Amino acid sequence: MMNSKSVILVLLTAAIALLGTGIGFTEPAQEVIAMVNDSAITRTDLMWEEAHLMQEMRLRKTPLPGEQLSQLRSELLDNLVDRELLYQQAQEKNIQIRDRWVERALTEFKAHAGSDAGYAAFLERSRMNEDQLREQLSKGLIVQRLLRREVARSIKVSEAEMQTFYRNNPEFFFRKEQIRIRHILIKVDGNALSTRRGEALLKIQEIQSKLQAGANFGALALEYSEDASRDRGGDIGVVERTQLVPAFAEAAFALQPGEISDIVETRFGYHLIQLVDRIPSSTMAYRNVRTKIERTLRRNKEKAAAEKYLGRLRAKSTIKKLLAIDGQ
Repeated sequence: MMNSKSVILVLLTAAIALLGTGIGFTEPAQEVIAMVNDSAITRTDLMWEEAHLMQEMRLRKTPLPGEQLSQLRSELLDNLVDRELLYQQAQEKNIQIRDRWVERALTEFKAHAGSDAGYAAFLERSRMNEDQLREQLSKGLIVQRLLRREVARSIKVSEAEMQTFYRNNPEFFFRKEQIRIRHILIKVDGNALSTRRGEALLKIQEIQSKLQAGANFGALALEYSEDASRDRGGDIGVVERTQLVPAFAEAAFALQPGEISDIVETRFGYHLIQLVDRIPSSTMAYRNVRTKIERTLRRNKEKAAAEKYLGRLRAKSTIKKLLAIDGQ
């Protein structure tokens, strides 16, 4: 993911290059750490790049520890250099964008911040005003347009290539057995007192009795379940075995369509489970995955083509890294 040679990383970060996203800095130094032809990359730029990466990883629920971030600084600097090369090339080719594109990008950025307060906090933490943010978004859009024009537009993926990929990678298209289920949950905290556990067990037993008397499972889930799925009549959709906790999975996969389990206890509490449908394991048909294959192959080709394009830019440019930045 962090390879600076990846066009995906270039495209993802170009539009928000050099932005701070959640680290409270002291006023960052403007010390120059690299030169790309006549343009400087400063320590501030690298700090903002690090902050953006950390924000992205937090959104993916995989925050980076400081030690790992330190190990990635060299690659982050390479990424900054590559983006600067692309921006300079875009200027040479007089790549233009429309103001409304920038405003739309700014609107999307604000939405990503979650609220007006979140956006204001972002600007404060990044030591950036809205005009500076707008300028960075503009540069990112210019780089994206250059890559589309110079790289992506020429990429073609043939039908033969897609079919070959499908034949040669069967493991990508095998779908494990799945089930669609409903459940009713009466919550019990793992540390709950025995009296609370007894009350919860009594309640789930009463619901079980109603089901045995012919009551509708969905109606009872809507009335009694303490899970977020209650508004859907307990329907949690189609799942694979590995998506469920072991005790729940064992009970659910043992059912036949329409059948209701006995009371199942997990760390969440007490459950009653109804199997709605069973989908056997299978290999997905080519027609159903063709679009995904095309997208994958196109992305791979764009990545390779962008690296060649960047290689040519590097070869004709003067790039100087002035400081060792690993491990600081």
